[in-house]
Amino acid sequence: MEQDQPESQSVIQSDRVKINGTVLPLEVTGDGKLRWMDEGQRCLTLEKEVLGFSVDGSRIKIKAVVEKGGGICCVGNGGHLVRKSFVFEPLSEDSLRLWCQKLRDYMDSLGRPKRLFIFMNPFGGKKSAPKIFFEDVKPFLEDADVQFTLLETKYQLHAKEIVRTLDLSKYDGIVCVSGDGILVEVSWPRFVVS
Repeated sequence: MEQDQPESQSVIQSDRVKINGTVLPLEVTGDGKLRWMDEGQRCLTLEKEVLGFSVDGSRIKIKAVVEKGGGICCVGNGGHLVRKSFVFEPLSEDSLRLWCQKLRDYMDSLGRPKRLFIFMNPFGGKKSAPKIFFEDVKPFLEDADVQFTLLETKYQLHAKEIVRTLDLSKYDGIVCVSGDGILVEVSWPRFVVS
């Protein structure tokens, strides 16, 4: 007697696709796993590892963050995280559209921020804030297709002035790339009477 799979493990999308020139089965499950067989079982967890995806012609490029040295697999080795891409090619235009729709629907269901306002203090963090933002933060935001407005502060209390008049409804969050000074400036400024 066959048992039904729990909904969290049900297959949302399954098809044969080209991966590194070889046609292989690929599936995405209700619990957010993108699985394929390529020299063993491999998978990405959409919620924790996948930042986003893009389409280039007939190929889908999954942009992920995985453990260094661990490659793309469900079981990590406790290493440092690195950005990595995985590319697959659906075998038809209909399949391409369906994969894009299913991936987009699942990614959207995660409720991740799509628009951020970023304050960067060029002198914050021992003057390392610009390097941290441009080398570490910005690439992740781009991979995750997060739109952002970057404002470089010019003087002390500049962020506080800006956030008092900022239309917060346009953003899903505020990010501070700095030492702790800007964070103090933007914390609860509308509720503080000065």
